[in-house]
Amino acid sequence: MHTEYSGRYQAEVGGPREGEYRVVKAMILMPTAQHDPRSEVYIVGDLRVDVGQQRVLRADRDIDLPNLSFRLLVALVEAAPNVLGNEQLMERVWPGLIVSPETVNKRVKLLRDALGDDAQEPRYIAGVRSRGYRLVASVARLEDHPATATDAHTIAPATRRYGARVLPWGVALGLILALGIWAGLRYRPFPTGTPAASNASSAHTVAVLAFDSISAEASDGYLAQGIPEMILNRLSHVQGLAVIASSSSFALPTRTMDSREIGQRLNSGYLVGGSVQREADRLRVSVQLVDAATGFMVWSARFDRQLHDIFDLEDEISDQLADAIAVRTGSSKRNPTVRERSQNVEAYLAFLKGRTLLGRFTVPESEAAVPYFEKAIGLDPQFAAAYASLYDAHMQVADGRGQDLAPLRERYRPLIEQALAIDPQSGAAYFARAMWGNTDVALRQADFRRGAALDPSNGRGLTAYADFLKNDTPFEQSEECQRVLRQALQIDPMSPWAHFKAAVWATEAGVSKTDVAERKVFEVLELDPNFVPALERYGKYRWLFDGKFAEAVAIEEQAIVLNPDDPWIRQKATAMYLDLGDEVAARDVAGGTPDGANKAKLLLAMYRGDWRTAGLAALGNSPWHDRNSFEDWQAGEALRDYALRTGEWTRAIEVLEARYGFSKSPEANLALYNFRQAFYLSQLLAAQGQQARALELRRALAAWNDDHQGKFGSVYARRLRAAMLLVDGNRDAALTELAASFRSGDYQTWWYTLQYDPVWVPLHEDPRFKAIAAEVRHYVDGQRSELETLRQKGSIPRRDSTTTAAQNAH
Repeated sequence: MHTEYSGRYQAEVGGPREGEYRVVKAMILMPTAQHDPRSEVYIVGDLRVDVGQQRVLRADRDIDLPNLSFRLLVALVEAAPNVLGNEQLMERVWPGLIVSPETVNKRVKLLRDALGDDAQEPRYIAGVRSRGYRLVASVARLEDHPATATDAHTIAPATRRYGARVLPWGVALGLILALGIWAGLRYRPFPTGTPAASNASSAHTVAVLAFDSISAEASDGYLAQGIPEMILNRLSHVQGLAVIASSSSFALPTRTMDSREIGQRLNSGYLVGGSVQREADRLRVSVQLVDAATGFMVWSARFDRQLHDIFDLEDEISDQLADAIAVRTGSSKRNPTVRERSQNVEAYLAFLKGRTLLGRFTVPESEAAVPYFEKAIGLDPQFAAAYASLYDAHMQVADGRGQDLAPLRERYRPLIEQALAIDPQSGAAYFARAMWGNTDVALRQADFRRGAALDPSNGRGLTAYADFLKNDTPFEQSEECQRVLRQALQIDPMSPWAHFKAAVWATEAGVSKTDVAERKVFEVLELDPNFVPALERYGKYRWLFDGKFAEAVAIEEQAIVLNPDDPWIRQKATAMYLDLGDEVAARDVAGGTPDGANKAKLLLAMYRGDWRTAGLAALGNSPWHDRNSFEDWQAGEALRDYALRTGEWTRAIEVLEARYGFSKSPEANLALYNFRQAFYLSQLLAAQGQQARALELRRALAAWNDDHQGKFGSVYARRLRAAMLLVDGNRDAALTELAASFRSGDYQTWWYTLQYDPVWVPLHEDPRFKAIAAEVRHYVDGQRSELETLRQKGSIPRRDSTTTAAQNAH
């Protein structure tokens, strides 16, 4: 996420929860697909592949395969002994979706790992250089095999864009559930309508669905996507009409739904559908406008034009649709046409594929988007939005890698300038410049507003605008932020990015902030199980709020597989592995990116008890501070410990005050991101001789901490209260509170509290402290045992000094 527009994760919350969320398998596992009772069964070498039961057996023992791995195997079996290219595999395994070749390669590797196959000496799957993959094992079909009862928890095929791509390492959320990590019921599934958008009226909302291609040539299928996309783009500029983004309307599996359900899922009052047929140079298009609530067709038309008239045809269809909707609603009025699409259909479709990949928010898929935008520009050098999106993609890749954006902003700035030179009304260009800009806040806000006015169906841009209003403006513009986010959810209700932002900002009366955030982020994963921002955040919540170290590591490792170049996912995994007592794995996962080990230097030094190295890193220019203050794990402690041991109080105080907003009045600037550091500041002030100021700050902090622990359940609140009680001389209450803090699930960096924290060192020989330490270590031993079980099952990779090198070589 961009550190200047995604809010630097400043919606973070923390803290123990009073009750543990529990989930049933049905929340994440799709209903079992229906199969013919007499299903196909294949013998593949020593494997038995039962398509009906979706099972793979070797010597009557099941081999657990995620859904996509199973579909990949079946595709190769059905094609054997022929080679299937990447494009063919994409069509068969991810039908209707846009995925990168890297996704195919990773899925093949996962299938090989599950089958125990060796890419160098394959028994089952061989790679054919520059062509694809094929089965080398013998294949025989058992005719008329009677299928038995299907597994109760078979995962159904994907029903959404990038939908049910089941998690690598065997760590799909469904598998974690099956392992018994989660049980019971507290979450409820995503409702039929879109939660955050449900208050918006659907009467003036239209969803343009993907058209059917009825051409004889399969290659003409691009027209069935391109024409409705262009209609959607044109309709989005109709005054008073909200148009659902194609990332939502095209992703919905509408063939299995009636109009009412589609309307509810998309929060849309009207649906546009149709078909496209090409015969030589003729293009025949049938279009229908349907009232979603009643299912009645309120307008339809057929068009027969020359292929080269496709853009005039798109304008004509859009105008007639707008008029038909205006008659129904009595309020829509057409604005002058704003054109931001290419006059070249192939260029436009390449652009759309790139935008879909960009919306995944991972480095590999953002990189995969770049050639699509370059192709669009090559086909149409006057395509303004493609230049803007190419800039967007380059910046997102750099940000995902944790690179310094300043030089890259200058390097790619000509792309934005070219976009605006071609089309000064390019909403995509204004959005991109605002997202990645470092200009004055007022100028960025002006760009966001211009982008929203010119490109009102840009869900990505609107979500970024809401994020900017939430986190980057001097005073939080809460009402405006919520309005913009509701608009984003209304026009793009299937967008996991918009739902993710709504989740981390959500509050509910009478429910702690942490409870709400965790539940809402889980609901985003119901929408898309492999949406990396939600995946890594959910793992973080399970670790911070619930003390589920092993489960959290499994989830973060999955996020790393999907987005291996993000050093900040690795930073979280590093902290989790240290809490599990696995320093080898922590170092290995941190070293998986060029600067990962450097970012983790401070935390690893603190784990070893090397206060000097950690303190110098905190005082210097170490990158521990270049992401956000919520993930400055052990930085405040490192500053305090170094200053107390060396007497360099003034220097450490200056760093704490500057870094955490304490320069003017610490008592007036207490917040979730800095409240712990305020305690360390008070200790250094006292050590420096400023006893009165230290006491005043500690009293203000105690009141703030008690108030916000009740409201937000913030992480470390009870442990901080225990430390302050001890500093005030109340040993008995301090020990009681310390024990309660751990039992509530707050185990983050437990090893520091029990081994190194100077506040607690005087109590190390106290029997009550020893009892607390023994209880905590017993709990951690259980989590470590669970980690090993997950490793044995292949749900978590085994990490040692050679793992990273092997992964990089692969």
